[in-house]
Amino acid sequence: MRMSFTIIFMSIALLCSASVSCFASSSNMRPSMSDAGNGSVVYQEWKDETRGRIVPVKIYLPTNARGPCPIVIFSHGLGGSREAAVYLGEHWMKNGYVGVFVQHIGSDASVWQPVRQQGREKIIDALNAAINSRTFYDRVEDIKFVLDELERLNKSSGPLYNRLDLSRIAMSGHSYGAGTTLTMVGQKYFLGRREVSFADPRIKAAIYLSPPAKLRGRTPEEVFGDIQVPGLLMTGTDDNSQIGGTPAEDRRLPFDGMKFGDQYLLTFIGGDHMIFNGATRRAAKPGDKQMIAEIERVTTAFLNAYLRGEESERRWLNSEAAKFVASDAKFERK
Repeated sequence: MRMSFTIIFMSIALLCSASVSCFASSSNMRPSMSDAGNGSVVYQEWKDETRGRIVPVKIYLPTNARGPCPIVIFSHGLGGSREAAVYLGEHWMKNGYVGVFVQHIGSDASVWQPVRQQGREKIIDALNAAINSRTFYDRVEDIKFVLDELERLNKSSGPLYNRLDLSRIAMSGHSYGAGTTLTMVGQKYFLGRREVSFADPRIKAAIYLSPPAKLRGRTPEEVFGDIQVPGLLMTGTDDNSQIGGTPAEDRRLPFDGMKFGDQYLLTFIGGDHMIFNGATRRAAKPGDKQMIAEIERVTTAFLNAYLRGEESERRWLNSEAAKFVASDAKFERK
């Protein structure tokens, strides 16, 4: 059934260029990283037998939570890995969320590592070349597989047994991973007169960090207007990248095009593309620490409001969040 969509995916990728399984035993659990709080970090490689494909995951597993925990699936940017946005994985874990950080082979670090000694231009060329039909197809199918696998593992012996609240799943991603997230919650693609969506109803909320926004002659409302899940989009006034070609001012377009309510937009003054990944791969800047703290607070409030149904956090988002970030960011909602 999955492979029947191959031609559709290949056609879509030309339009959108942008920016059973195995689970090892609990003996593979590793200690949390520094300041990880009450939790464990589990590294595993799951195998999708249907595609003969390995999907590496890094799972942030709270140990201080009672009962099944809500879940956040995270998709890394082009050239990244399951080690993306460590600060968010650790912070969400401290707050009782299971973070499942997925690595997409073929659009991960393996893309640029073979040319890393040849200079920046070669690395950028390799990354841009990886924005294609194959990686689009693989990413969407990776996430669908992960959703299926979480259901299976919640019923099987192992670290995840009976630990997951499968009715409360959010998805997030950075850059190309934010594009993957948009796809999984209902971004629309156009193949001639045909409209295609890959929305998965198991995803109940979404956080988009520096998303690509390729409209290909369509309006934001046409491309993003059917997305119905609550969403939080974060970007910055300096959120440019040489990969994918979305300028900073266009990162907000998905928010502008969404027609349904419970949508939020946070734009950091001076925020660049890598701040949302934890300010990695560049020198530290004076405002990084404050921005990261604000990203942590606002994303967690959003998850608390829309996965846990905490009305106090929803009120905070709608009344206090703008004041909380006022010194270095603009907060919008609809």
